[in-house]
Amino acid sequence: MTPPPPLVPPIGRRIGRRLLLAAALAFPAAAQAAQDKPLRPRPDPSPSTDPALSIRDRGAIGDGRSHPLSERYKSLEAARRVHPHVRSLDQECDWAALQGAVLELSRSGHGGTVMVPPGHYRLDGEIVLPNLDGYDEAFNEVEIVGAGMRASLLSWPEDLGPGRFGIRAGSRLAARDGTLTDNDGYQRSRIAHLSLQGPKPGNRPGDPPPGMGGVALTSRFVLERVGVFGFRAGVDVWRDHSSLISCQLTKNHIGAYWSAGTESFGDHLFLDTDLAGNTLASIAVAPENGIDHSSFISCHFGFSPYGILAEDGAPKRTFLSNNKFLDCAFEACGNGWIHGPLAEMYGNSLIGCSGSLLPRYRLAKQPTAGLIVVRSLERNRFTGGTASFGDGTNDRAADIQTAAIVAASAVGNRFDDADRLIRLGRDGLAPALSVTGTCRANRFEAQDCSGEFRKVGTGGVDAGNLVQRDYDRVRRLEPDRPADGVALTSASAGGVVPIATTGAAPVGKTRGAIRMGTVLRPAGAMPHRVDPGPGSAAPVGIAVVDAPAGSDSVMVDLRLEVR
Repeated sequence: MTPPPPLVPPIGRRIGRRLLLAAALAFPAAAQAAQDKPLRPRPDPSPSTDPALSIRDRGAIGDGRSHPLSERYKSLEAARRVHPHVRSLDQECDWAALQGAVLELSRSGHGGTVMVPPGHYRLDGEIVLPNLDGYDEAFNEVEIVGAGMRASLLSWPEDLGPGRFGIRAGSRLAARDGTLTDNDGYQRSRIAHLSLQGPKPGNRPGDPPPGMGGVALTSRFVLERVGVFGFRAGVDVWRDHSSLISCQLTKNHIGAYWSAGTESFGDHLFLDTDLAGNTLASIAVAPENGIDHSSFISCHFGFSPYGILAEDGAPKRTFLSNNKFLDCAFEACGNGWIHGPLAEMYGNSLIGCSGSLLPRYRLAKQPTAGLIVVRSLERNRFTGGTASFGDGTNDRAADIQTAAIVAASAVGNRFDDADRLIRLGRDGLAPALSVTGTCRANRFEAQDCSGEFRKVGTGGVDAGNLVQRDYDRVRRLEPDRPADGVALTSASAGGVVPIATTGAAPVGKTRGAIRMGTVLRPAGAMPHRVDPGPGSAAPVGIAVVDAPAGSDSVMVDLRLEVR
């Protein structure tokens, strides 16, 4: 039964006129007293049993301004009754709330999600995620989830210094102070739908970077739609099997960093992640580290000096090993796409990738030696966009000082769809490869022909020359020797040229006219050219077009026995 409204007497009782008048006068006085009474402090939060916990419920403010704990608590003892982890009343309320929520869920026995509602939260310390025991059935995983990359912002206006991070995995302590070993704890977590802003969100190439990093990963982390900018490194990668999905790692010194003092076991996934617009490199790798068995799918590198950079120093591991780069863009790089003059690049696949150079992002006094510069290039496969090395309009091949690819040794690489790569040299813009040491078994496939990149022996070769083997090199064809291929570009001794062995290629000829369909052989006086005359030399191929008497070459459908 609905209770009677206020001031209506129960059945069997009467209220006099004076009592009614006193009650009426009491209401305004009570309302005024409620307004005059100061607000009570937020009640101490009770331990949560909910798998989701909002940092607003733990005292976060999120208005972008500084709010030290001293605004809310008169003593450190009072603050620690609510936030046991704080050490000073100068610490920010937003940091205390976020770290406290993480700790509370990690100690709850079931883990959960820390919710970051829309707002700008000012932090002044690391957020440390729990270190998990791999043998504990209750893993206590804690994830941090915001309301959107543009809605929930965590910022660190003051630089915490080198070796410190905005958000750090607990087991990363091992890399800093030696209190743990690599085998202590098992880590996995998820950070999603928010952004992290460091102390220098607008730094430019040449400016000194901040000391602190953004997110320090370890095993099996997932970052989903997370923006990280203004740090020395947006994400510091360690251990294995972490995934970055639709993230933005921009306006840092380095987008993603395989850093010193850590070790990556590989199998990372970067999917639809933007690493463009950092002041040094989209990705950098310390000499003692390496990127192994990882996948980069539809990622954006560039608008920085380097796409992927191996830092200076004697390498202890392979720089890039057995990775997949699928449909990635190395756009507007100032000093090159992949750079590591002392590093090794082994067994990688670059499929459907493309790129360009832009002097605006070039470091001062550091020229662009090549698009890819490494010490050892072995068993890599370039197909699609990367094989053609640019779209022919904005790769600025004339800015390349040495070659498109520069290596001390190149063995067993494949360049599919390599028309543009070959044309760099044929047009005099830049050689395709420059290899100072071993160069063998580097196959290429072009639209009209296929063959190998080979080093040139004594005397050099010119474009259109028939060539012969000279051990692991080639030189102009000599009399009574079988032709081994035709050079598509020119180079002096020690240079590298593409040698077509099958398909159709332009071959130098004597001055005589040649009709389409004519069988061609090495010319007697100039065996590195062809003519239609009879002779004992084996046929080179068949003319596929008419060539007038004044022309220097003829397009030939090659018929060569590679010896």
